[in-house]
Amino acid sequence: MMNIELYKKLLEDSSGLSQNLPEWEMFLNICHTYLEQHDIKKPIVVELGALFNKQKPFYEKLFGAEHIGIDITDQRCVPEIQGRTEDPETIDALKERLAGRPINILFIDASHRYKSVKRDFENYNPLCENIVVFHDIETSRGANSSRMEVWRFWDELKELSFDRETEYAHYLFMSIRCCRFKRGRSPRMGIGLMIKK
Repeated sequence: MMNIELYKKLLEDSSGLSQNLPEWEMFLNICHTYLEQHDIKKPIVVELGALFNKQKPFYEKLFGAEHIGIDITDQRCVPEIQGRTEDPETIDALKERLAGRPINILFIDASHRYKSVKRDFENYNPLCENIVVFHDIETSRGANSSRMEVWRFWDELKELSFDRETEYAHYLFMSIRCCRFKRGRSPRMGIGLMIKK
């Protein structure tokens, strides 16, 4: 179990954290347990879309992680790598920084358009050895919005896991979703984990 007192302190220090807090706590607990069980002492966490770097202290302090944030701009935060996630220069900069080490947790949260999420997964998944994470797997689910389609790619990826001929058949898929109703609306975010081994 992760250090819950430290987690609460980090929450106090991180005003404006863009997470559904029950989902976020569950996600961190699952990752902490996984890292402990696999004896991963200094994990590498790569975050695509490091909006304000609010999540960085959680990874660094709870997991002892090396966090590498990638963002298109430095106006919201100072990412370790600045650039568009799909640009070869950005991917090369990450590979250079990794120096052959695998990513342990890959958090995909840049553009939420279907093609962008799929491209980010295809480009960065091969560099990740353990857990691939998709944020906002429930946002705009089923809606006619091309801006928020993480749910669509997530559902396709899970469907592939039923085909024994794909590599995904051996992965564990977990969806974390906390639904809280407020004024007739349900704030949907959701976190999807694809655990590779």
